[in-house]
Amino acid sequence: MNHVNMVIAMEPLISVPTPPNQRRYGGVLPEERQRQRHAKLIEGAVEVFGTKGFHASTVREVCVAAHLTERYFYESFKTLPELFLVVYAELREQLMALTLKALDQADPTPLGLLEPAMRVFLEFIRDDPRRGRIMLVDALGVDNKVAAVSGATARDYSDLLKLHLGRMVPEALTGDVSLHLLADGMIGMNVLLAARWMQDGFVEPIDKVLRTNLLPYQALVALADASRG
Repeated sequence: MNHVNMVIAMEPLISVPTPPNQRRYGGVLPEERQRQRHAKLIEGAVEVFGTKGFHASTVREVCVAAHLTERYFYESFKTLPELFLVVYAELREQLMALTLKALDQADPTPLGLLEPAMRVFLEFIRDDPRRGRIMLVDALGVDNKVAAVSGATARDYSDLLKLHLGRMVPEALTGDVSLHLLADGMIGMNVLLAARWMQDGFVEPIDKVLRTNLLPYQALVALADASRG
């Protein structure tokens, strides 16, 4: 065999070594393994925060629930409040995605849009009470950063509701009431009603809770209709 043929025959046996920081384990790159560990920590935190409450939870308990050692916690997060903030944001995104999907098929009237949005919210916490514990109870008392994000979320929903309230409140009253404060108050009522329903173990049927939630809005619509009639 000449020199050229020897080189050609040897080429399939030659492999370029993977850089140390890119070595695969089980066929998975380090970045993907870290992403998987990050996701497991979030899942573990939902379980621990959602059942024990944030202030009764520890890093070790989250890691046990995630089936990871504590060193992997600090690979992704510095503190438990930082993890809580990520968990809260994840749940908020899930709820928003479900809400937007429901609104795509809703009747484009104030009540037609409010009813499916409220139903999605109630189903979201009923189907997994851990979500309700995290979003409606603990989010108010973790730290200032979490409180700020929770407050911003409430304001986002309040701003959306304010647009609908402009069509519900009689024109004769729009100069005498603050739609901004009214929207904040209505959102607060909806959240407190849902939290009470959760604390009572979801005993009341969801349709009854939904009708209770909608009653003040229906009254506003009836008042607006009467003023125009």
